[in-house]
Amino acid sequence: MAEASKSAPETTTSGSRAELTSRLKHLEGELEEVRRRLFALGPGTLPGVHLVVEAAGRRALVSASRVTEVVRLVALSPLAGAPPHVRGTFVYRGVPVVAIDLRSLFGAREDPDLDAQIVIVSGTPALGLLVDRVSHLLEDPELYENEVKAGMPNGVRESSLSFELCACSGELLPVMDPGAIAARLRGRTV
Repeated sequence: MAEASKSAPETTTSGSRAELTSRLKHLEGELEEVRRRLFALGPGTLPGVHLVVEAAGRRALVSASRVTEVVRLVALSPLAGAPPHVRGTFVYRGVPVVAIDLRSLFGAREDPDLDAQIVIVSGTPALGLLVDRVSHLLEDPELYENEVKAGMPNGVRESSLSFELCACSGELLPVMDPGAIAARLRGRTV
């Protein structure tokens, strides 16, 4: 009888919710660390497919690997004591989601239009990035080769919500970091 490969990952179908949630947080952190190390290597492409989102007249990238769905704007329940860019919560397929208004972070002062969209990002907590619209998909965009902070748009430059820029058709697009947003919601400094 053949012996199972020692390098094959162990598949677990049991475990408490707390154990699985802890493991998911660990894997999300590891994924973000690998991405940061990849960016630190310098010029090249950002592997994978990314959504190009538009918010307050600006555009940004969100990794499609983290997106579970894009939905139309829904009614939101306010979250007491939350900063202005946290618009509230809603339930998506039985899971509570915290809605973050990227438009507000990019400088918008008005309420979103009724045709605005919410990009559901998997994670703990689940996030909904409120945007004006998802424009299109972009595969393997080119990483920006110069000083990253200098090219960041206002609202993003002062935060840690983006850790890289991509150059797309002469435009610099920040790569949004859902991990940093989730960490802020959990009360950690990032």
